[in-house]
Amino acid sequence: MATIEVDDIKGMQTPAFDPLRTPYEVENMPFPREGSLQEQFTHLVRYAILAPSSHNTQPWMFRLFENGVAVYADYTRRLPVADPDNRELLMGVGAAIMNLRIAAIHFGFDVRVDYNFSGDSELPIAFVSLSPSLHSHGDEKIEKLFGAISRRHTNRHPFLAARVADVMMERYREAGEESEASIFISTDPKRNAAVAELVAYAGRLQQADPEFRKELGEWLRPNKTQKPDGMTGASFGIGDIPSAVVPWAVKSLDMGGMRAKHDERLCREAPALLVLYSEDSIPAWLGVGETLEGILLGLTRDGLQFSFFNMPIEIPEARLQLKEMLGLGMWPQLLLRIGYSMEQPVPSPRRPVEDCIIR
Repeated sequence: MATIEVDDIKGMQTPAFDPLRTPYEVENMPFPREGSLQEQFTHLVRYAILAPSSHNTQPWMFRLFENGVAVYADYTRRLPVADPDNRELLMGVGAAIMNLRIAAIHFGFDVRVDYNFSGDSELPIAFVSLSPSLHSHGDEKIEKLFGAISRRHTNRHPFLAARVADVMMERYREAGEESEASIFISTDPKRNAAVAELVAYAGRLQQADPEFRKELGEWLRPNKTQKPDGMTGASFGIGDIPSAVVPWAVKSLDMGGMRAKHDERLCREAPALLVLYSEDSIPAWLGVGETLEGILLGLTRDGLQFSFFNMPIEIPEARLQLKEMLGLGMWPQLLLRIGYSMEQPVPSPRRPVEDCIIR
């Protein structure tokens, strides 16, 4: 299986690259139908790298072959304190695979994904085989999700009290029926209040740990950042000037009490909470990531907003409490709130595509 030479990919980069703008303009770039396989597969990877990841670490790499794209987990971008088992890292890789899958189908490829579950960091975690499709029409569901890839952003602002329609809730529940992940959705105010208290408890524990704060601070960015990863202050509703000192403040000060109250309120007031749960294994974590991205794209398509509250899942004792509280048959992997917001989310920084492709 021959690799594609990618020495010229740098020539494809926009000269004035802006990590907060340029990667999201991919829809303005025509698909190179008459171009080389390198150009076509690189275009698909531009969509893959818009996937979500914990702390926006973007823990993925890609290698181009003549018959598809190999996807690697980049363990140099792991979070040893918040994610010691690489659980969230692998879910991020799964989300990138889903974006790649959707983009490839949209642009006329038949797709097959073969996984490597050995855990060997030197090997690709998946190989996405790509071949020109003989079908004349794309999948309608895929087409609707594709249009949301570049518009999907985490929204940490308060949500409206407006109820989310039952038909939408059922649509998201069904997303887990053909995947490694199962989905639990709660619109019960009493249950959600209990979950919110657990979120606050776990958040205080994390913020009390200097090593956790140090790790988090290393992935926080000023609003005008040129760094292509991490989370800007604007994504938390913080202005330009204060955002410059946020990394220092997070590392130096235990603001767990204040932050816990804020998160508890957002979680308690959300119209709905959604939990993805599964067994703990590499195949399951990748499957959760793929399912997650499908759900997030569906939410974006439907005009809904979301944000994550994974604190209780990152604390073993709180994770067990959440499992028992919700009566889940397997382990909770991700917790997010969904609803509507008057405030629009801001894009997160993204790496240039050439930095994500192995030469």
